[in-house]
Amino acid sequence: MIQATGESSNQNKSSRGRLEASFAPLFSEKIITFSFRQVDLIEMVWFNGKPRHLPTATGPFIPGCSDIMLDYNKTGLFLRLFYPTNVKKTDDENWSKWIPWLPNHLYLIGMSVTIKVRLYLLRLIFWWYGNYHIPVLYGEKVKTEENMKCIIFSHGLGGSRFLYSKISIDLASHGFLVACLEHRDNSSCHTYYYSSQEDAAENKKTVIDFQHIPFGENHYEKRNAQIKQRSIECIETIDFFKRLNSGTVPKNILDDVEERKDNNFRLDDLVGKIDINNFTLFGHSFGAATVLYTLPKRKEIKQTVLLDPWMFPIKNENIHEIVDIPLLFVNTQTFHIDSNVKAMAKFMTKNNREMYTIRQSTHENQTDTVLISRYWLNLFMKKIDPQQAMRINNALVLKFLHQFVNTPADVEQYKSYLHQNAQHFEEGLTKPWKK
Repeated sequence: MIQATGESSNQNKSSRGRLEASFAPLFSEKIITFSFRQVDLIEMVWFNGKPRHLPTATGPFIPGCSDIMLDYNKTGLFLRLFYPTNVKKTDDENWSKWIPWLPNHLYLIGMSVTIKVRLYLLRLIFWWYGNYHIPVLYGEKVKTEENMKCIIFSHGLGGSRFLYSKISIDLASHGFLVACLEHRDNSSCHTYYYSSQEDAAENKKTVIDFQHIPFGENHYEKRNAQIKQRSIECIETIDFFKRLNSGTVPKNILDDVEERKDNNFRLDDLVGKIDINNFTLFGHSFGAATVLYTLPKRKEIKQTVLLDPWMFPIKNENIHEIVDIPLLFVNTQTFHIDSNVKAMAKFMTKNNREMYTIRQSTHENQTDTVLISRYWLNLFMKKIDPQQAMRINNALVLKFLHQFVNTPADVEQYKSYLHQNAQHFEEGLTKPWKK
């Protein structure tokens, strides 16, 4: 069992301790792995030899991914990089490189603490729906024939580097380089780092737990402080790509981890292959607030995609007065209250701004969870099909990126899909949700 250090609060230590102590005999990592493997064997028969998985990527390229960790300390970056590969779609063995959506049992424990659902219930749900995989080639070599546009993705509260895998693989399959951060401000459901090369070699992780911040006095100040730390990580990711593109190749700490030795992805393959003058920032909820806060700080950021932005943590920043780049808001129907809508409206005064609302959708529709475990929120509301909502969401994003980044080069299929499904979303300022 990994020992949490001083990075977590006493509250989260005790929560994690109670959860692990209560359910370790029944839901230990070995038992979880064993039961998932049993499910995999059954599903590989049911699904023509393939494990159960997220919907495959929509673009012309097979996506790959690899995890990157920089520096032996908490202030280093940790991200999952999605990218296009040269692997042919006709290769029948591609699925053998797919990876489980859930990296290990500690993320499940973290999710339990984050959403305040007992671990045994969450474990039962994941067992029932199966060990979902991400249809991505982990550790595959990156396609580098053309320079790539780069997207930096900031997750929401309780998120992670894999929570938005469906969006990420769709973007990567169209040629984008997508860096999904796992923030270290205690807002990820679970994350970690290695304190030394020796710790990495022994896979001895230093854990950073999710921290609940209660509403009330100083709530804004604490959330705003997290935003500022997250923004620094976004900026450092831009600098990482700029240095890498110029030939300064940092050490990927994860290369020291024994279980990663067969990874064929190499950072030096990206030298000279990144468009460092045109970054897109992308965020969901708390992550959308993070990227809005970051926009004025770097001229290389040319456009931004905002999914259900939670505006409260930046309510006093007046960013709308100084941001002049194209913005795309894609919102769900049930997330936004009056104050959030009014805060978003301040950004809609320029011609290069778009806002859409997906009807009969909830905040979870822009994550993978609704594709895996179905709906949890607004249980008694009639809802849109999760895959349909995701396709609308991603079609709106790709159409926006085509307009301002010229990638992908052809989006006619997505325009056609949006036309066919026009009754499921609306353009214009999102209406406040009335329960």
